[in-house]
Amino acid sequence: MRPTWTSGFNWKSYFRFPDVEVYKLCIVGSNRIEGAIALENRGDHMWVHLIEKNPMNRPPHDQYKYVAHHLFAFACQRHMELGGNGFVAFEAKTELISHYVKEYGAVQIGVSRMFIPDIVGRDLIGLYLY
Repeated sequence: MRPTWTSGFNWKSYFRFPDVEVYKLCIVGSNRIEGAIALENRGDHMWVHLIEKNPMNRPPHDQYKYVAHHLFAFACQRHMELGGNGFVAFEAKTELISHYVKEYGAVQIGVSRMFIPDIVGRDLIGLYLY
C-alpha cells in the first residue's frame, strides 16, 4: 500500500487567508511535491500553520531525509526577508515535541507550543539553504 499525505490537513483552506503564504518544495526538474509549509508573518515571529513532508520522505522510505529541516530553515529565512529576526513558532503534536527539540533546536513553551530561536534559525539557514 502506498503511503498518503496526512488526512485532515486541508492545504487549500490556507489559500483563502491573505496573510498566509503557502510554499511547496520540489526537486529541480520534477513536479512532485516533497514537502509544503503554510506561514504567517506575525511581526515578532513567523507562525507555521502547517508543515508536512511527502509520505515517501517519511520513515521507512526516507527518500529525501531533510525535507522538514529545509522547510523550517525557509520559514526562518522568510521571516528575516520580511524584516524579522528569524524567530519561528508553531503548535506541535505531543508525540513530536522531543523530535523538534532534537532535530531543529526548538524550545517548548506551554503544553504544545514551540519556537525556534533566531540564533538557531540562522544556523538552520546556513546548514540547509546555502
